[in-house]
Amino acid sequence: MNTVATTALVVLAVVSLLWTVMLVPALLELRRAAWRLQEFIRTLELDLRPVIQEARDGVRAATKAAQEVANGTARLRGAMAAVEEAGENLRMTTGTIRAVFGSRLIPIAGVLAGVRAGLKFLWKQYTRRREPS
Repeated sequence: MNTVATTALVVLAVVSLLWTVMLVPALLELRRAAWRLQEFIRTLELDLRPVIQEARDGVRAATKAAQEVANGTARLRGAMAAVEEAGENLRMTTGTIRAVFGSRLIPIAGVLAGVRAGLKFLWKQYTRRREPS
């Protein structure tokens, strides 16, 4: 049995030696792969920094544009309220004029304005024909 134990011990020693010899290149390759991965990550970080900065700037610009749109909308609401108020004032003024002067005076004023414009046009035509050419 002494021979079997010695043979087993020698076999274990040879297998351990072979295992160690095969493990060294695998560990070296693993070290090279880790170094390549580290370089890849470093390159990726350097390439992504400007992209991330541009994205941040884009978000800031979009936020600023949205704020300006909100401000413009508020100003537009104010302007529309002023236009509405002016229209209401015009409606009230027209109602007051109709109440004071009656509904017959307004068509008469329109006809008089038309007659005045027609006479003005005829006068221009008359004076233009009388001018020496």
